[in-house]
Amino acid sequence: RVPPLRVLRRDLLPVPPSSWLVYGAALFALGLIMWRLSLDLLLTFALLGGGLIAALLLGGLLLLGLRSLRRLLAGAPLTWRLGLGQLLRHPLAAAGQALAFGLILLAMGLVALLRAELLDTWQAQLPKDAPNHFALNILPDERDAFIQRLREVNATSAPLYPVIPGRLTHINDEPVRQLVSKESTGERAVQRDLSLTWAAELPQGNALTSGDWWQPTPASDGIPGVSVEAELAASLHLKLGDLLNFDIGGQQRQARVSSLRSVHWDSFQPNFYMIFQPGTLQGLPTTYLTSFYLAAGHDQEVVALSRAFPAATILQVDALLEQLRSILAQVTLAVEYVLLFVLAAGLAVLFAGLQATLDERIHQGALLRALGAPRPLLVRTRRIEFGLLGAASGVLAALGCELISWALYRYAFDLPWSPHPWLLALSLVGALLVAGAGVFGTRRALNASPLAVLRDT
Repeated sequence: RVPPLRVLRRDLLPVPPSSWLVYGAALFALGLIMWRLSLDLLLTFALLGGGLIAALLLGGLLLLGLRSLRRLLAGAPLTWRLGLGQLLRHPLAAAGQALAFGLILLAMGLVALLRAELLDTWQAQLPKDAPNHFALNILPDERDAFIQRLREVNATSAPLYPVIPGRLTHINDEPVRQLVSKESTGERAVQRDLSLTWAAELPQGNALTSGDWWQPTPASDGIPGVSVEAELAASLHLKLGDLLNFDIGGQQRQARVSSLRSVHWDSFQPNFYMIFQPGTLQGLPTTYLTSFYLAAGHDQEVVALSRAFPAATILQVDALLEQLRSILAQVTLAVEYVLLFVLAAGLAVLFAGLQATLDERIHQGALLRALGAPRPLLVRTRRIEFGLLGAASGVLAALGCELISWALYRYAFDLPWSPHPWLLALSLVGALLVAGAGVFGTRRALNASPLAVLRDT
């Protein structure tokens, strides 16, 4: 029942069921780890499905590229024909190795790209006079004096907002913990006190998405209104007209949702999840919060301001960003070390793949040398073969980095994106890396004695 061609050509053998079991178990383990890390089943399936689709598309492009190269072999030099011929002899293995190294180089390139550029790009899109200091815990009896001192040092200040810590306890008379799913923004918001404030005017950087700002006439039931940030409202399943209960310093206050707001959080302006109607939180202990811009070179004025108002806390945004950069540098260094181990694992897989074809390469090399091919010709052949494989991996990595960074900048970070030509250097890195590893892994095929090999054959 076995066709003769399958006996003569073992590459026509079907994949054994044990191999499908191994691949399926590996894919299941990968999906399980992703689900445990994200705790989001939909996200896990989306990433796995997107990764498989991307692998199929990129693998198909590689196979088409290899087939298109076959037409160019007729007029190519001998070294190129031998090198490309080896890739064309095992196109699926070549496409799989290129995809594997492309994914590794993509991860390394993306880490290097985001670490060096993300914070700088985000800072560059901020206005030149964006606030670079935050002042909080300003006492009520020091409010006017603090404003006057900011004017004396020519600081551009945002309005001073009253701040009262309070915790959301009930929504429509039901405990809030029973209404919020875990691992959501709403769950994190109800686990701590929120900074509550009131304002007569809609703050800068806020825009109403539904409802109206404060009405001149009070509500018929006498319950004041509250404006809720839209994303928090979605996670808490809030809608207009819902009744909220707050525990503020042991006192219970009620408010009805009158509007929802979108907030520009990265504007360095004071922003709040909850903004109450003026007069709602009267009689409660209050401090004030603001942000201001002070030109560089006024560190002494900041020190004098801190000494004049010892109860207030002044945070320098530039110092926080430098600390953030330091933390990101340490985290990405750890990630880069992990990626180096992944790269070593990829090289190990390459060596394992080479071992599967090593007998064929030894026999081919012996025949070529017996026919008069010098050893340097075979070395150049190996360099061309694995250099093309590595260059293809680098091109795939560069394209993947550009696509992923474009998607991240546009949809996740809402930042302007520009192309990165330096990513094309990944093709050179891939070519050098894979070519060196390939020549090293096939050195037995270059060093074997043609006479001994042909006698054994």
